[in-house]
This record gives sequence, C-alpha cells and structure tokens, in this order.
Amino acid sequence: MLKPLPLFSSLKFVAPFLHLQLPPTPPRFLLHSTSATLTRVPSNFARASSSFMQPPTEASMDSESYMFGTYKIDPREVFYSTQLSYALVNLRPLVPGHVLVCPRREVKRFLDLSADETSDIWLTAQKVGSQLESYHNASSLTFAIQDGPQAGQTVPHVHIHVLPRKSGDFEKNDEIYDAEKELKQKLDLDKERKDRSIAEMTEEADEYRKLFL
Repeated sequence: MLKPLPLFSSLKFVAPFLHLQLPPTPPRFLLHSTSATLTRVPSNFARASSSFMQPPTEASMDSESYMFGTYKIDPREVFYSTQLSYALVNLRPLVPGHVLVCPRREVKRFLDLSADETSDIWLTAQKVGSQLESYHNASSLTFAIQDGPQAGQTVPHVHIHVLPRKSGDFEKNDEIYDAEKELKQKLDLDKERKDRSIAEMTEEADEYRKLFL
C-alpha cells in the first residue's frame, strides 16, 4: 500500500481575499446573500464575473487549447474550466479522483498569481473537490501545491492537487516525515507510477464533465 506524500498532510492553504478597484461607471445593485446588503457593482464587471465563473460547454472546451508549462494538454483531458482556471485528469493519479487545477496563464510560482487568478483557482478547486468527493464516495479531501522544485514541483506551472480521500487509502495517513532522506523517497514515488493512455483519461474526464452540467 502506498504511503502519503508528506506535503499532502502537513500543508494548509488560505486563499487571500479578492480586492477590486471598481471603475467609475454607471452602477447597478447586486444583493449579497451572506450579508443581505446592497452593493453597487458596475454592470460590465457583473457580466464579466458571471461569465468566467460559469463552466464552458463540452463543445467549447474541445475547441480550446490548454498549456501546462511547456506541455500542450489534449482538450479531452480537461473536464472543467473558467476564463482563468481549468481542471484536468491526472496522468499518474495517486488515488481515484486525483486531479489537477491550474491557472490558464503559465505562472511558475504561487506568489506570481494575480489576485483574480488566486481567487479563481481556489474557487475552482473547491467546486471540483466537492463534486469528486461525492462521486468517489470519499469522506475527505486533500488540497496541495508543490511550489518550486525543492518542494517537488516537476512542471513549472502552478497547480493544485485535489485528492478525494478515504479511510485506509494510505498506510500511514497523517504521518509527518521530517527526515530529508525519507522526504525525498516519498517525493520519488511518482517514478513508480505508470502513464495512463489518452483513452483512459478521456473516459474519466467525460464522466467528471457530467458533474458540472
């Protein structure tokens, strides 16, 4: 049975709040359900926000191009996207439902994401994780980022690992390894996994895409 990557159990992430400078254009009122207060938001901004948070149709995703670092991603591997982020199935998943969420723009480090991108990538990961946890009858989720080569990042393009978790899926679920040698061995676990075929990944992405219709 596989042991967990230590960073999956020890890292915690907080997505920063999105601060927007609104242009002085004719406003319209939007009602925030959490505060029950009216906020003036320009109509052009409201339209843009609505469009990038809505998942494109399957046909539109198939016609788009996606890059992951220097790798061109087959659109059939992508099952959810917004104007700023996209989610794709994993070439070498650790557990069933292990997927990646990436910014559309090629950004090497988490610090280099814009405020809009940071907000959108985490909202996307939240939505994707919720659906996949239910789909795989899991009870928990792991969200993790390997930010930089010394953290185990193999592709210089920011991406969030989303893993549905079940009891017993790893031998030692929450053990924290602090020895550098042992940590390196766990990160090398990726070498033991085999690449999946495009047919396998397409079939999985097709199933996941139905969750967002």
